[in-house]
Amino acid sequence: MSKKKTKWEQLKCYKYILLSHHPDCEKFGENHTINFGKYKFCIGCFIGYPTAIIGILIINYLNLLAVFDSFFFLALAMIFISSIILSPLGLTNMKLIKIIQKFLIGIGSAFLFWYLWSLPNSFIINFIYFSLIFGMLLMLLNVYHAYGFYKICKKCEYSMDWNTCPGFKQINDCLKEEI
Repeated sequence: MSKKKTKWEQLKCYKYILLSHHPDCEKFGENHTINFGKYKFCIGCFIGYPTAIIGILIINYLNLLAVFDSFFFLALAMIFISSIILSPLGLTNMKLIKIIQKFLIGIGSAFLFWYLWSLPNSFIINFIYFSLIFGMLLMLLNVYHAYGFYKICKKCEYSMDWNTCPGFKQINDCLKEEI
């Protein structure tokens, strides 16, 4: 007699796509992920988010807000974040360029964070600005990535049929596996 998987056991089946954000499929190529052992990690998340967090901490630790004008932070943020343009130009098809781009976006996000938090407003106003701007940036990035994912999958012979797609085989096998 087989037992039904709990929600937690079902969620664990998705760990591969939760870490890499891409199916295990040759159509996506290897330039979207970094491999560590048997796990694949999304380059954008694995490079960009930690770089932003470390950048925020370093800027705070070095007290760079006391050294530089806040508009300097805004200028650097715009320069670094504008490296996003490398993606639609197709220049991030090379893994090294993609890694450098994600690093620059992370550093740019750290500068943008401190620019917003250094504005001469109350905490709540700066928090609203931060939430709106970062929310909008994350939404645009996610829409762009979802569209790219859609374009790749739509051209495939499986055309987004996740039940038969070999890229989702590991997830489907895990979900069907009896406990």
